[in-house]
Amino acid sequence: MINTENFEFEGTYHIFSHGNGKEMIFRETSNYQYFLEKLEKYILPIADIYAYCLMPNHFHLLVRFKSFKGIEIEGEHHFLMKNFSNCLNAYSKAFNKV
Repeated sequence: MINTENFEFEGTYHIFSHGNGKEMIFRETSNYQYFLEKLEKYILPIADIYAYCLMPNHFHLLVRFKSFKGIEIEGEHHFLMKNFSNCLNAYSKAFNKV
């Protein structure tokens, strides 16, 4: 499935992701805590998290992106997605290391 949604400043979105098939993405309590730390580091600078739900094989986030001055309108989506990419990559690398 291709994502056709373009994220915009001050937009509110339901964001979710899951493991491959039914594979777990959180095996231990420490995995949940580490994921929340990555959200704090990468996502809170660009968005307010209104709600989240972390389950063993997937997660849901309800976020509202902040407004940024100096970013061209055409670059909004890529600017916002870069932090999500960094967040998920950091978590995946640490998770797969074990």
